[in-house]
Amino acid sequence: MSLRRTPDPEADGSLEAQLRAVERARFEAEAKYEALLGQLPAAIYVYSPELDGPTFHMSPYVEELLGVSASEFVDREDIWDELIHPEDRERARIDYERFLRTGRPEHGEYRYVRPDGRTVWVRDHAAKICDEDGRPMFIQGVMTDITQTKESEMRMQHLAYHDALTGLPNRAMFEQHLGLALARARRDGTSVAVLFLDLDAFKPVNDTHGHATGDEVLRQVAARLRAGVRETDLVARQGGDEFLVLLADVPRGIDLAEADAAVDHVTRRLHDVLSDPFLMRAGELTIRASVGHAVFPRDGESEAALLHVADEAMYVHKRDREDRPTPLRRLA
Repeated sequence: MSLRRTPDPEADGSLEAQLRAVERARFEAEAKYEALLGQLPAAIYVYSPELDGPTFHMSPYVEELLGVSASEFVDREDIWDELIHPEDRERARIDYERFLRTGRPEHGEYRYVRPDGRTVWVRDHAAKICDEDGRPMFIQGVMTDITQTKESEMRMQHLAYHDALTGLPNRAMFEQHLGLALARARRDGTSVAVLFLDLDAFKPVNDTHGHATGDEVLRQVAARLRAGVRETDLVARQGGDEFLVLLADVPRGIDLAEADAAVDHVTRRLHDVLSDPFLMRAGELTIRASVGHAVFPRDGESEAALLHVADEAMYVHKRDREDRPTPLRRLA
């Protein structure tokens, strides 16, 4: 008796078998692709090659990254604008418009605000995918989390441009802002003033009561100085017991009368905020300060010239002052 073999439809080379093989290969490729996307620590998206167009695809990692499911990106065209940090929205839009116009691969670093309120820094790389005739079909992009890197960079930048004790900007940042203020003043016909402030007889505080008391005095002085100027003015610590104040975008008036009036007002205000005794652990301490100033363009046209004139004026003021700070008065 002979056995008959059941025909294998996939082995007979029929069209139906070939289609099933192609479908199986496609399914396997898609499954591998989805599995790969699910393992990558990056949000991979496919976007319309239009401004404010739809999102065709988003990988699942986006939920871990931005706290929003991948389906929401596909279903809602406004989700990108909703999540991006308000301060980065305009810059991101300009970058994307340039990318669509030039076709060059886009890369940018932006902040997104998750629904839970946490801010995430993202590096976004995108490329335009075109057909054989060069027509754009879609945009493919990758977003990675760079929050830790950016926060480390910002901490380093803060340390480089701020005084560790008081939290005020340091001399380096002050000079940068002064340079920008002078450039605006030359362009707009306004004035700039620099105030140089030195605490009178501060060294005995450290010598008599210790550096911890001296440091606390400096922190309190910094807080009062910030409170004594406009929000647009800059207070910086020069070093030791010396401070700087920048008044930018000041109207000149006739013969710089308005600028001089602004300087006089701020100087009086600084003396006022320092006039109340400083309450320390060991008791009360009265602090006075000598203040010198320089006004652009009368007293100098460069950063170095203005700082030098203000410094010299401060020392003249200090030498001529008759009142001196009272010693620490211990509380009962």
